[in-house]
Amino acid sequence: MFSIIIPIYNVSKYLPDCLDSIVNQTYKGNLEVFLVNDGSTDDSGEIAQQYEKKYPHIFKYLVKENGGLSDARNFAIPYVHNDYVFFIDSDDYIQPNTLETIANVINNYSPDLIIFDYIKQWEDKGILDKILEGNSRLITNKEYLLANPAAWNKIIKTTILKENKILYPKGLWYEDRATTGQYINFCKKIYYVSEGFYTYRQRDNSIMKQNSYNPKMLDICQAMKMFDRQVDDHEYKSEKEYLFISNLLFQNSLRLLPLKKNKEMKECYDILEKKYPNWKQNVYYQKQSKGYKILCLLISKRLYFISRILIKYKMKGA
Repeated sequence: MFSIIIPIYNVSKYLPDCLDSIVNQTYKGNLEVFLVNDGSTDDSGEIAQQYEKKYPHIFKYLVKENGGLSDARNFAIPYVHNDYVFFIDSDDYIQPNTLETIANVINNYSPDLIIFDYIKQWEDKGILDKILEGNSRLITNKEYLLANPAAWNKIIKTTILKENKILYPKGLWYEDRATTGQYINFCKKIYYVSEGFYTYRQRDNSIMKQNSYNPKMLDICQAMKMFDRQVDDHEYKSEKEYLFISNLLFQNSLRLLPLKKNKEMKECYDILEKKYPNWKQNVYYQKQSKGYKILCLLISKRLYFISRILIKYKMKGA
């Protein structure tokens, strides 16, 4: 039933936790797991091979030259034989009942796509992040678009990926935002499971924790342009508009303004302003907190210094 793809690059510290979480699944059905060594220079490859040797009925070890997360995911897709694909990052792990619960959902509802909550894990604590309100249920495309776009909290039919030649953009940061939105074009039934199956480690080298500027931070602009081309303007106008606000304005400000990248912030904002000049009337934006809206308005008026003070204040209180 399930094929899992795990790109591996220099994660020897975390990889055993990830692979053990798969070995310890309560699900006992058909399962294949592709361990894609993306040119690791540490002991990750050796660890992966040890698991393949110990559990040959589960793990398949693949090797390729380093090409990044997207390239490693794409590399493994042609090898997949089972009905559903699950992408897991090699420094994360899943709960023991994940696959068994999802298998029951598939047997009862036959969805094309399943999405679920996740846990943000720090060194000393974990916090459940609910991607949608309410209980487990079939959801609309609009609900799906507004949920977390990550590849790793989704399980999708293999035929949808292969027949529609859906691949992740090589070398692009925010590759999930550029890819998973288009799933609505091909999925007739999407099921949300209100359980935190996936544990997402909060590591110091994550994009949101960068202490210095990297030009790749602006990849969000390209990712949003790709998303824009994939999702219909008319049917999903309000949802798309809000995601432009959220990604290019609000979330981007948390990355760029503390680094005093005013010019880059303006470039991203201009994309939003050009496509959605009336964004302040967006129904989803209007539902956000007072602080959220104040920050967005300050940036729209290029009051970057005050915006930085607000961001610093909010981060101290977080």
